[in-house]
Amino acid sequence: MTRIGEKRNIDALLLALLRTELANRRTLLAYIKTSLGIGITAIGLLKFTDEQSIYAMLGLLLVPVSFVILAVGIVDYIMTKKKIEDEKKDAEV
Repeated sequence: MTRIGEKRNIDALLLALLRTELANRRTLLAYIKTSLGIGITAIGLLKFTDEQSIYAMLGLLLVPVSFVILAVGIVDYIMTKKKIEDEKKDAEV
C-alpha cells in the first residue's frame, strides 16, 4: 500500500516539475515577444518619422530598452532553469 502512495507522490512531483519547466519556457517567450514588439516599434519610429522629431529620439531610446528586456528574460530563464534542475537533483527524479 505504501508503494502506491510513494508512486503517486513521485508522479505528482514529476508533473509539478514539468509544469514549472513549461511555465519557465512560456515566460522566456513572453520576454522575447515583448522585446521584439518594442524593437519593431523603435525601428518603425526611426524609419517613418523625421530625424529631428521627438518620436525619432523615442525610437533611439527604445532600441537599447528592447535589448535589455531580452537580456533580462534570458538571465531569468537560465536562473530559473538552474533552480529547477537543482530541485530535480534534490528529489532524485
